[in-house]
Amino acid sequence: MKINQETRIFGLVGFPLGHSLSPFMHNLALKAVGINAVYLPFPVKPDRVSLVVEAARTLGVQGFNVTIPFKESIIPYLDQVSPEALACGSVNTVLINENLAVGHNTDGIGFMDSMEQAGVMVPGVAIILGAGGAARAIGYQLAIRGTVTVFLNRNLERAVKLARDITQATRQDSWGLAGDDSRMRDFLRTAELVVNTTPLGMYPNTEESPPFNFKELNPSAAVADIIYNPLTTQFLREAAKLGFKTINGLGMFVNQGVRSFEMFTGHQAPRQLMEDQLRGWLEKHET
Repeated sequence: MKINQETRIFGLVGFPLGHSLSPFMHNLALKAVGINAVYLPFPVKPDRVSLVVEAARTLGVQGFNVTIPFKESIIPYLDQVSPEALACGSVNTVLINENLAVGHNTDGIGFMDSMEQAGVMVPGVAIILGAGGAARAIGYQLAIRGTVTVFLNRNLERAVKLARDITQATRQDSWGLAGDDSRMRDFLRTAELVVNTTPLGMYPNTEESPPFNFKELNPSAAVADIIYNPLTTQFLREAAKLGFKTINGLGMFVNQGVRSFEMFTGHQAPRQLMEDQLRGWLEKHET
């Protein structure tokens, strides 16, 4: 591909971005489909989120993905937000068309696609570790399918607020609890899915893991981590040692990227190529 005045610009906004393989994945797909476009990383300091949308408009960026820590904080600066993104309170994809910046969310549905691909049924009860944008998107998608969601977070107030927001948006029971809450024992015994949405264990801090009581967890539960770099996190290792079915974050990452790519370009994404190339890169670089 030649860079010229017709080249379209897409990208990723967040901070930090050293861990992200979104540019690798999207540029691979753009080249495979034959689209004259580039996908660039845009590291933005957290105190400058208010400048992102106007800067993108000014520079001719036609769309960008949003990652930590901006999935919630970018919403007030958008012109419109899709009903789903508004309901879950989280945006990971922004389209800019005729100066109109519209926020969408492909995280939640990308996660649900990955669960289906892994053969995991929609759970009756799910425990979600974390209370950020990804937790919101996944919690919303589970709740609209009838799942009772329990959010565990170091900041209890944040978990309680998230649970309240999910309940209000979906009319499905959600709870925000601390790990030492006496009610957790019952939820651990009945949960059919546990999802880590925190960044603990993400490259380069691969030895980190969120605290969790696997020994009291329903033995038939599936354990998922939305981190894809590394493919096998410490959290998943701990679960696998105790015999739990585990699902890494690669499927969700690819699925949300496929949906974003198709929204950006209007072309079908080469999903299998994206997954195969990402898996190969990660396996090669995994230590």
